[in-house]
This record gives sequence, C-alpha cells and structure tokens, in this order.
Amino acid sequence: MKVTEVKAEVLRLPFSIKIGSMPRINASGTLVTVKTDEGIEGYGLSHFSLSDETQVKFIEGALSKMVVGKDPFMIEEIWREMYNNSWRILFGVGQSISAVEVALWDIIGKSLKKPVYKLLGGYRDRIKAYASFAFALAPKAAVGMAKAAVQKGFKAVKLRIGEGLAKDEEIIKAVREEYPDLGIMVDVNSAYESAKEASELANICETYDVIWLEEPLPSDNLRGLSELRARSNVEIAGGENDFGLRRFREILEAEAYDIIQPDATRSGGILQVKKICALAEAFGVRAIPHIFGFGLIMAANIHVIASSYNSDWMEFPFYPDEFYLLKTPIKLEDGYAVVPQEPGLGVELDWEAIEKYKAK
Repeated sequence: MKVTEVKAEVLRLPFSIKIGSMPRINASGTLVTVKTDEGIEGYGLSHFSLSDETQVKFIEGALSKMVVGKDPFMIEEIWREMYNNSWRILFGVGQSISAVEVALWDIIGKSLKKPVYKLLGGYRDRIKAYASFAFALAPKAAVGMAKAAVQKGFKAVKLRIGEGLAKDEEIIKAVREEYPDLGIMVDVNSAYESAKEASELANICETYDVIWLEEPLPSDNLRGLSELRARSNVEIAGGENDFGLRRFREILEAEAYDIIQPDATRSGGILQVKKICALAEAFGVRAIPHIFGFGLIMAANIHVIASSYNSDWMEFPFYPDEFYLLKTPIKLEDGYAVVPQEPGLGVELDWEAIEKYKAK
C-alpha cells in the first residue's frame, strides 16, 4: 500500500474559546485526509490554533511531499522524516516570530537614529569572521573554495561535512594540508545519530586542529551531546535549531555544548538571543550566533554579536554578493566583519534583486 494524496482543509465552529494564557480564538481545526492506492482513507484533525490556513499550506505544500509514495505502515520512518525536515529545522514558526521581532528592532533603531547594537549595549564594532560554505564539497573543491575565501581576506572557514567519516576526514585533511595556518570549523548539520560516530569524528577533528565541531548530533539529544562534549578535546557547538530562552537554559544546564549558536532570525528574535547570550555568559559558555541565508539575517545577528561579551566570531555566508539582497553587503576588512553604523539594522535592501527572486 502507498499513500497517494494528502489533503487539508479548515473547519470552523460558530463560537470562540479562551483558555488560560491563550488569546481568544475561534473553535477551529485543520482536517487532514490521507488517501492510498487501495482506496483506504485516514483522517486526522488538529484543533484550536491561530494558524489553520497556514497549516493547510504547510501540510499540502511541504509535509505531503514527505508522505506521498510512502507505505503508511512505516510510521516511524515517515515521522522521522517529517520531524527532521519540518519541526526540528524548517517548519517556520520560530523563523516567523523572529522575523517580525527583528523588523521591530529595525524600526526602533531608525526612529532613534542609532544602530541596534548600541541600543543593546555595544561591546565591539569589528568581529572576527569566518567564511561559511553553503554545502559539502569534494576535497579538491573544498580546497578551491578555501583558496577563494583566503583571497577575500578570511582567516578561517567552515566546512560542511557529514558525508560519512572517511569522506569527512578526506575533506578536512585536504584543506588542512593546503592551509596549515587557516582556522577550520566543521558543520555536520546533525547528519549523525550515533554517539560513537560523533566521537570518532571528534577525534578526527582533533587530529587536524579543528576549532569546533558543529551539530555532530541532533540538538534534541542533549544526553548524547553532553557525553560527547565530556570526551572531546575539540569544542562542540550547536543550537541553531533551538528556540527561546528556556530551551537554551535546558541546553546549558545539560552542559551539551562548549559554544551555543542561537540565531536572531530562528531562535526568537534579537532580544531573545541577546538574553540567551547573557545566560550563556553566566554559565561560562561562548555564544556565537548561527548565521546563514540573506543579508538581513547577517545584519540581525551581527548586532547581537557586537553587543555580547562572549560572542567572538561571526559566521559569514560565502556566496555571491547578489544573494545577500543588500545594496551594499556587510563589509569585510582584514578578516573582520564591520558592524553597520547606520540606524536600525544599518543595511539597505536591494529591491531590484528582491523582485527578481520573489516566488511567483
């Protein structure tokens, strides 16, 4: 038996409810119908939220692609794929909240004619930057990308790995042998589930003098991460897919990371991540925000980093300037990112590029 279709539609009863700290909401729900090639249909219903129409789009536009064609009896397989590719990483709730909050800070800064980092309590106006590669590369290509980064002035790079331990070592080794003095970080993006594999990878990283090992395990495996951190001589980093101050308190109390990596555009916004950085400082842990994607994401996070004592690096997405969607990209000088000094986030959107890349 195979799933052939996933449909969703909103149901709305003719009354509203108010429970606890919730706002008053319509008594509504999202009905899900799953069809199979044997004519059997299954139904599910979510209820009482503020996002029914959004859920419909998400279920039909995203989750359906992970379910159609699958054997409906393989629930563990299907659930894991939905979780790994939606709630844990790409669902968008945290991102949506964060984006609104960041826009408000931009307004505040512009209104007060001050860059946001000074409103947060400025600490630095230049930040060590590392070139963050967009995807895993073969060893030769990784060396070539590292060369391009060095030519642009970067003193450190982050390699994407998680391709299997043997391939991972080949990638790291090739770049290290070509650039003995280059700072190297590596990002696994939670590709490994096994603590044994993650531990072996940490040993490989130690051999090649890697600065930190990022997301060697999923961030919901706090026990595994804590045990790995205790054994590893290489710093363990992560947290880009976690949301909110309380979640990061749990992470810090579990001693899961040497470096936490909240993101102002994923973890709740600028103020929330500023609080998270301060909490990490109290635990004696560095907070180096995750940054990837567009220039506004860089801008939001650079202001947090520039106002946080325990944030000493900035992730700098390494791809063509056009993709930043800014009229003037954030400057890099001698390996340091220069904090924008204009009011608000301090950057100007390239509306021509934005029109070009709008989803049609």
